[in-house]
Amino acid sequence: MDRKKIFEEIIGVTKVVAPAVVTQQVYSKMFNHHFLTFKPFYFEQSDFPNLTSKRYTFYSCNKHRLVGYIYSDNSVQKRGIFVFCHGYGGGGHHCYLDLINVLCTMGFYVFAYDATANDESEGTTIKGFTQGFLDADKALSFVESLDEYKKLPLYLMGHSWGAYSSSVALEYHKRVKGLVAFSGFNSATTIFKANGERFAGEKANDFMLYVDTYERFLFGKICESNALHSFANSKAKIVIVHSEDDTTVPIEAGFTMYKKQFGKDKRFKFIKLLEHGHGTVYYTLEGKHYYDKVHHEYDKFVKKNKPDEEAKVTYLKEHIDREKYNHMVDTKLIKKCIDFITK
Repeated sequence: MDRKKIFEEIIGVTKVVAPAVVTQQVYSKMFNHHFLTFKPFYFEQSDFPNLTSKRYTFYSCNKHRLVGYIYSDNSVQKRGIFVFCHGYGGGGHHCYLDLINVLCTMGFYVFAYDATANDESEGTTIKGFTQGFLDADKALSFVESLDEYKKLPLYLMGHSWGAYSSSVALEYHKRVKGLVAFSGFNSATTIFKANGERFAGEKANDFMLYVDTYERFLFGKICESNALHSFANSKAKIVIVHSEDDTTVPIEAGFTMYKKQFGKDKRFKFIKLLEHGHGTVYYTLEGKHYYDKVHHEYDKFVKKNKPDEEAKVTYLKEHIDREKYNHMVDTKLIKKCIDFITK
């Protein structure tokens, strides 16, 4: 799902439609789906020969059964365990198996789960971004309950929606020693305001009050939880990574706010990149360019040929260099983040 296009289309309607109606339309279009990973574009466990996994289930606050896996590389000594929170719109955690594999090769177990209404987890709607934080909280509690991992240091990592989710959940789990947040945003409604201003200027303010009200209607007061408050109430070490050219989650929606408040705090490390985009923020520039090339050529193929699903899969199998595609992660960047939160 193209998040930019959604905001461009929906926010423009504020000129002719009542803001309350627009808000409901935005939420319906963005959240009332069960999101599935288009697997030919992403990764399988078999892409990484040393990667092993064990499947678990736990329950959301809505009693939906959520599915997660503990991944590991049994050839390396273990240093701790990460809980990994995925982003919005592309399906569940399998989109991030390349990053998860890197963490495992560096000596960590990784518990990665599918949030409500994503891939293997139950649910027909995410409802709103607050649900991500609620799921992250349950995922952390579940991992903390596993006797096998209780003696290991516990860490958090998330990207985009997952960075927001993990950041807000942090203050409720004092055992967590460190967090790495890629391209995150401060609160469930901050991201609407940031994108609204970018695409519609002052028109965004016409419906922001209704967004706040609607999010509270769906989730109650807990929707007001935000990363700034969570960071202030945690002793964990925190790394914030964002690219200046991110047009999906503008850098002002998180990084800039966090640095203003915590820029001089030694618990924090801020890494601002210049041209790494959003979904490719943890890739090398070479990796990002290859990712962009593959997706651009695929989009041209689909637009020109209007292929069925089988033809799409065949095209991707023939046109993706899997050795290159599976190893786009910037291991030096990941090591820098891990070195900071583990010292």
